[in-house]
Amino acid sequence: MSDKSTKLSFREKFGYGLGDTASHFAWDMAGMFLFFYLTDVYGISAAMAGTIMLVARVWDAISDPLIGILSDRTQTRFGKFRPYLIWFAVPMGISLVLLFTTPDLGDSGKVIYAAVMYLLLSTTYTAVNLPYSALSGVMTADSAERTQLNQYRFFLGFIGMFIVSFTMVFKNNIIVGDVLDYAQNAGLPQQALAYIQEFNWGEARLLDTTGGLKDVIVQNERTAFQLIAIALAILGTILLVISFFSTKERISPPADQKSNLAEDFRNVFGVKAWLILFILGIITFVLINIQGAVINQYFKYYVGRENDATLLYTLTTVSLIVGVLLATPLTKRFEKRNVYLVCSAISGLLTIALYIPGKDDVYLLHTINVLSKLAIAPTIPLLWAMIADTADFSEWKNKRRATGLFFSATTFAQKIGGGIAVGLAGWLLTMAKYDGEAIQQTEEAIQAIKLSFSVIPGVLYLVTAGLLFWYNLDDKTVERMKLELTERRAKEG
Repeated sequence: MSDKSTKLSFREKFGYGLGDTASHFAWDMAGMFLFFYLTDVYGISAAMAGTIMLVARVWDAISDPLIGILSDRTQTRFGKFRPYLIWFAVPMGISLVLLFTTPDLGDSGKVIYAAVMYLLLSTTYTAVNLPYSALSGVMTADSAERTQLNQYRFFLGFIGMFIVSFTMVFKNNIIVGDVLDYAQNAGLPQQALAYIQEFNWGEARLLDTTGGLKDVIVQNERTAFQLIAIALAILGTILLVISFFSTKERISPPADQKSNLAEDFRNVFGVKAWLILFILGIITFVLINIQGAVINQYFKYYVGRENDATLLYTLTTVSLIVGVLLATPLTKRFEKRNVYLVCSAISGLLTIALYIPGKDDVYLLHTINVLSKLAIAPTIPLLWAMIADTADFSEWKNKRRATGLFFSATTFAQKIGGGIAVGLAGWLLTMAKYDGEAIQQTEEAIQAIKLSFSVIPGVLYLVTAGLLFWYNLDDKTVERMKLELTERRAKEG
């Protein structure tokens, strides 16, 4: 590998971005719908579902650094990180399908199965996405190019999110025919049939005198979720293969670098700027996932129209796609840190404001949500570009490169934050007497859902903005590092 070419072609940037489309299929399917699936379809308690997700994040404390260490020490003719896209594409797809499959087991067996399958998906996702993320740090040495590369990544990643956001629509359209047939054969009143055609399952169940409508809906939902997972797994595998063949690694560690794991860990945790990003990453993914965990419940029980969640997912994704395009123009004019700080603060205030809309204030709800997502979107590619900058800083300062370890520690922060969030959401809803099998929820449970959707994540956004005051790696230093590292690498190779 060489470090001569730092400008990337459209083909390479686009091909790299398709890998994140595939990753979002698995990550967002679990992030958006798994908590709802486990509580309302699969049939376990909110506290147990949250605990399973938190346990998986504890496992990530082992698997993430392990994959980072292994990928840093991988030597193939295709590079260090690219081969993982091929090696684990199929296992990740299979894991996704198995996770959204309901086995014929007892209560304890179902909990064990769900835990094992989620651990399997978490591990295979790490084995794909961590080397994929680190790949952006070795494709080019140019910080501006990395920002653009990550902009492509998240633009196409959000296309994946956009597709997954229609899961509820796909699910409802798959099951409505069978549910309607049952209702007609059971002699349910016309109003119940009308509710079913509107996908208003809760109101239809209130008019069900047979007691069998709930089981019919759940059984069909289980099949529908599995079919959707199969489709996403196949498409995701194809996209990862394309991403593998579209990209190239150009930056390698110093030629005389010896394997020294203890020193690599000291170097990672010795970079103050990275430590700030690590803490920021945990908090960011707590707030993202605590809001995401309750979106379906928010619309099902507070708004009263479950299918409307799809509109929020869709508008969120479109807002992120548009907003992420602002990253490059903003960072050309302002410091990356300052862009991140201001965007986080604005989004925090807007997210808190999501508590205001009543259940019928549809336009207000979506307007506030769109503005909050437009505000935060530019920070998403910036985070990963800044992580690559900290890896460069470590090489510049210590004359050792451990790209995989830098990115693995950050993806660990991402996933431990997600686990804390879903665990917190599950325990909070359980304390508020949430019941996934109930047609209606208590006022206490509704209040917990609303707070998890708005105030809690909003306050955490403001915390991340405050953290950035301590981030000390400015753009002038990054440019100086790039020039000196380029000279150093040229002498070595």
